Order: sequence, then C-alpha cells, then structure tokens
Amino acid sequence: MDRQELESSLYEIFKELLIRKESENTKVPVGIQNSLFVSSMNIQEHPMRNVKKNLRMKYYNVLRYVVLNQNSDEFVQTRLSKYGMLLIGSPDIEVDESMVKADINAIVNCKYMPWRKKYRYGILSDIALILVNKEKVEKAYLEIASFIQKNQQNSIAEFYTTLNEVQSDITRFLWSENLISQVKSNWNFYDLVEKRVIVSATMSAGKSTLINAIIGKKIAKTSQEACTGNTCYIYNKPFEDNTTYLCNEECFYDATESELENISWQNDSKIATYFRALDTPSKRVCLIDTPGVNSAINRNHGRITKKALTNEKFDKVIYVLNANKLGTEEEMAYLKWFVNNVDKDKVIFVLNKIDDFNVSEDNILESIEGVRKDLNLLGYDNPIICPFSAYFALLLKMKAFNEKLSDDEEDEYQLYVKKFSKPAYDLTKYYSNSTPEDGDSELMIMSKRCGLYGLEKILFGGAV
Repeated sequence: MDRQELESSLYEIFKELLIRKESENTKVPVGIQNSLFVSSMNIQEHPMRNVKKNLRMKYYNVLRYVVLNQNSDEFVQTRLSKYGMLLIGSPDIEVDESMVKADINAIVNCKYMPWRKKYRYGILSDIALILVNKEKVEKAYLEIASFIQKNQQNSIAEFYTTLNEVQSDITRFLWSENLISQVKSNWNFYDLVEKRVIVSATMSAGKSTLINAIIGKKIAKTSQEACTGNTCYIYNKPFEDNTTYLCNEECFYDATESELENISWQNDSKIATYFRALDTPSKRVCLIDTPGVNSAINRNHGRITKKALTNEKFDKVIYVLNANKLGTEEEMAYLKWFVNNVDKDKVIFVLNKIDDFNVSEDNILESIEGVRKDLNLLGYDNPIICPFSAYFALLLKMKAFNEKLSDDEEDEYQLYVKKFSKPAYDLTKYYSNSTPEDGDSELMIMSKRCGLYGLEKILFGGAV
C-alpha cells in the first residue's frame, strides 16, 4: 500500500469511528509472540520534561487515558508509570476523565495555539512507543481523532503513514524526532525474522558465561553448581534502554540482578534485554538456554534439554565443550545422542575455556584436531569448531560498553589482554572471518583473538 492509499484508508477508518463511537480494551498476553516484550523504550531525554508543569499534567492525562483504553495490562501500566515519574513526579496519578476533552483540545487540537502542534506529534509518538502493537496504536489514533476537528484528522493519518514507512523524512517532526526513531526501530525490529539459537552443554563447560558474552551482560547465572534448571528464552531488543524484562512465575519489567539471580526454575522463563554487539548490527535473536544434561542433583535436567532439542524450532545449536575436560564418558554419551537427534548442519561446536590453557603444556591446534577426530568418528564429516574464551569475551563486551569492572575483573582483563596478545593464543587463525585490519582498536583486536568476533559472525553475520 502506497502513502496515498494508506492515508485514504486511515481517514476512512477515522470517519467510521466517528460514526460508530466504538472502542475496545483487550489485554495483550506477555509471551514469545508479544511485540511489547521485545521492544525498547528510553524517555530520559523526553522533550516534554522541560515544559511547564500544567502542560505536562494535561499531556500525561491524555496519554494515560488513551493508552489504557487500548491496553491496561501490567506491562503497559509499568511503561506509563515511567512517564508519570518523568512528567509529574509520580507513577500513580489517576486519569481525570472529566478533563480529558479539554486536555485533548489543549494538547492535540491546538486551534488557537498552532505552536503547540508539536505536542500533538509528541503524544502520538508516545502512544505508539508504549503500546507498540500496530492495531492498538491505530485504534488509539482513531480515538484521538474522534475528539478533534475534521480538518485536523488527516494530519494524524499522515503521521501514522510516516511511522509505517521504513525510510521517511522525520525532520519536520523535529521536536519528536527521537521518539519517532524509537517507534520505527521497534516496528522495523519486530518485522525481522527471529533467529533462534539453542545453547547446550554438559555441566561446567561455561555455557552460561558464553550466553552472557553474546549478550554482553551478566544475565545468565554462573556458578560451579547447576545454574539452569529449566528452559530459558532470552530475547534481544532493538536498542539499549537499560532495562531487562523477566517473566517467570511473575513478571518484572525492570529486573534487578537479584531478581535474575533468583529465578524460579519451576517454569520456563522469558527474558528480554538488548544484546550488545561489537560489530554486527542489531538482529532479532532468541537464545534458548537449556540445563546441563549431566546434573547429578537433578536427572530431569537432561530430559528437559533433550525435549527442547527435539521439539523447539531453531536455526542453530551451540554445543559448548570444556577445553579442559574433553572426551569424558558423560560428554561422549551425550554426543552420541546428539548426533542421532539434532540436524548436523545446524550445530556449532564451541571449544570454551581456552584462556585456561598453559602454552607450555597445552596445544590449541592439537585440542581442536582431537575434537574434530572424535566428531568425525561420531558421524560429523566437517564440523564447525570454534575455539573461544567466553569469560574474556564477556569482559571485552563490558569494557566496550563502559560497564564498570570490579577490581578483580579489571586485573583479569589486563591479564587476558597480555595472554591473547601472544601468538600462541591468537585464535584468529582458526576463523576465516577474523582477519585483523588497520585501524582496529584494542577491543576489536582482542575480540578477534579470543574468538568472540568470529563466533558472532558465524551466528549472526555470515558463514565460516
């Protein structure tokens, strides 16, 4: 549908709404298919924060009224509370419905104050940023249109068209440009095909650290004990908004480190956060974290993982191997099940904990070739094997995105920089996509040398 057709269609819907005066209030369930759960929102620099308080009150009253008429679930109310805190200093102010029409006239109609027209586009942007779901956004716009003059309604249709266009000139909405960019990022991101990657390993292979390295944050719990007790779906978001969503037995829309640490494993979990990438553009990704298959404490963990590998739809599987514990009976038993039940073409073997090697005693190439020989005997003709240091990769991501390292982490980071600067630990030779380039920063050089750059390229940015 081209621009003219969309505007015409939306204008007809406006007219229909004005005749029918209908509105619906359905809840959107939080789940895998919910666009809200994989969306971002950052309003710290919202232009309305510098406006007089009386206008901020009116603005928030209109925003809350229109949004809650479309979706009043907990997630949406949490987003609205952020606006409440920013605009009026309170997250719990109730809508004054007696003032809604007057406030819409002040904020949206702008009949006698044309300079306030920018607030109209600001509030339209905020509605889309909070609701995300296009159908609900459209209904919200129609509701606003029912309050305003007919000659103003078409401007809402034109604005909706601008939001929907992948490439559009938003400079004429300069006041709302950042908000519009966020809306478009959310919508464009959700239209991408989701890439689903299962991560599997026996215990103590460094699976959770590898997941954290890909995400660039400490999301998955790490310890020497069994960390993952059920399937956990971790979703990327389109841009950084410094919030992590967590849904398990209950939902947290700004989950703390403590809440992530204390996930109940009675049910599957869903987490959404922005994945920090050093080079690869933002992709729509779901990492599926599964329990270690050889837990001595809970034998059900193996069944959960095998069920996920059998029933889930996925594009790739990362099988994490501990480079210091290769060829154990438990590992070989699981690999025999793996080769018979998982598509060989989807498997990437990650040889983790290379950072623990001692060059005087260990040989990276010999370890890779030993793994390759074992996999060949099991039936993998040309397995993809990626040597990797997950812990160093995580520290690199944290450093690259200005996250403060602890004193111990800073010491370890400097140690690993020194270690991976040595030719014996340079992993670029095992990747065809990690050639050093002139102008590479230290962070980029180290990301290539520890395997991070190469692994992410294989997963999200091209072939081996």
